[in-house]
This record gives sequence, C-alpha cells and structure tokens, in this order.
Amino acid sequence: MTRKETQKIITTIAVVLATILAWTSGFIVMQIVYDSIAASIIFGIVWAIIVFCESRFSQISLKSDGKVEITKEEIKSNLWQIIAATLVALLVTIPLLLKVYASKVAAVGVDLKSQISALGALFPSQWLPIIAISLVVVFIFQLPIFIRMASED
Repeated sequence: MTRKETQKIITTIAVVLATILAWTSGFIVMQIVYDSIAASIIFGIVWAIIVFCESRFSQISLKSDGKVEITKEEIKSNLWQIIAATLVALLVTIPLLLKVYASKVAAVGVDLKSQISALGALFPSQWLPIIAISLVVVFIFQLPIFIRMASED
C-alpha cells in the first residue's frame, strides 16, 4: 500500500468518525432538550450531514504545496479551516461530555443550560478526563486537514 492510499484511508476513517460523533452529539442534545427519540434521530442525522459536508469540504479545499512538511504558509492559508474544524469539534464535545458525566450532571436538572453549568462546576475536579475527551475529538476533526496538508499531491 502506498503512502497516498494510506493517507486517503486514514482521512476517510477520520471523516466517518467525525460524522458518527456529530450524530451522537446531536442525538444526545435533542434527548436532553425534548426527550423525543424521533426528533433526536432526525436532528442527529441533520447535524451529522452538516459536519460531514464541512469535514469533506475542508479536506478537499485545502491548499498544499506538495511537500510532506507542513509549512507556515500552508497553516496560514488553511487557518480558517483549522479554526472551523476546532469550533465544530468543541460543539460536538459538550454533549458527549454531558453523556459521560450524566450521573453527576442529571442531579441538577433536566434543562440543557443547568446541565452545562453543572459540567463547568465539575471541571476543577475532573479536568483531566474532560480535557482528554475534548482533545481526542478535536484531533479526530483536525486529522483530515493535517493529513491533506502533508500529502504529496
């Protein structure tokens, strides 16, 4: 298997993982807000499609100089895609964290605002797992971008 084929496979896996994470986060948010399976599934699908299109667009529209090394110019020219992927990843992370800490967060109430503030209150004692989960999700969203910038085509 060539380097180019390996890059395409890894990029595809990362985009699929990002899409699955987006569907899961959309489903969780709608479950918290409306407690409706049908609305959760539909919103999860819509959110997953949006994230999939954003991930593919970011990956396809990147500018690469054809060298394996990622240069400062490549990072500058692709900065908006890096920022957009990071913001989407953070939006996906919050519902996933609410699900991970559901037992601790659910005690404060059922509305999303109180659960997010309870998650913020958990941060001082649970900072390492929260940051680890967030970094993994951000890494999954950033992986296709940096693989494409390091590609030789």
